[in-house]
Amino acid sequence: MSAPRLERALTLVLSLTVLDCAYLSWRFLALKADLVAPGTGLCSWSAWIDCDRVLSTPQARAFFVPNATLGLGFFLGCLLWWTLGRRVLDARYRPYVTGALAFWLVVASAFTLRFWWLLVHLDHLCPFCPWNHLWTWVATALALVVWRRTPAPTGPAPPPAPLALLVAGCVTQLFVWQALWWAGVQAGALRP
Repeated sequence: MSAPRLERALTLVLSLTVLDCAYLSWRFLALKADLVAPGTGLCSWSAWIDCDRVLSTPQARAFFVPNATLGLGFFLGCLLWWTLGRRVLDARYRPYVTGALAFWLVVASAFTLRFWWLLVHLDHLCPFCPWNHLWTWVATALALVVWRRTPAPTGPAPPPAPLALLVAGCVTQLFVWQALWWAGVQAGALRP
């Protein structure tokens, strides 16, 4: 597969994970705010296959914050890093952008093992969650291939300030999602 096709595929897969996490985040928050009735979601198919039941379990907050908002922040950060890093920064930054993305997707893939373990121990199945973990692995594989095919940096290292700004923006939005959830709980708008 050519480099542009690999890059488009990676962008598509990251976009799918963002959409998946956005839906699950919205659904989690809507359930906690009593805006929707449980069992009425896109993935509430039967008594056993029901995202709402999964989102109502303690396992839906495996790392204190909702797994869905954590995933949304992470994957939106990855998508922003990937797209802005390629479009805004010049070619000297390309190895750093692809290398960092590949590294953090490998870390995320390791976390999916914990999420898979949680999923198989539940009494219900959320069809959207396993897809998100699968897309994580696909994105990781694509990012690793793109990184391996990215030419090594030549010449002096580019100034770190543009990369630092991009990192700050991507990480800040991750924490904003978690802070919004926490603020909603503190204000009483969301059930903990």
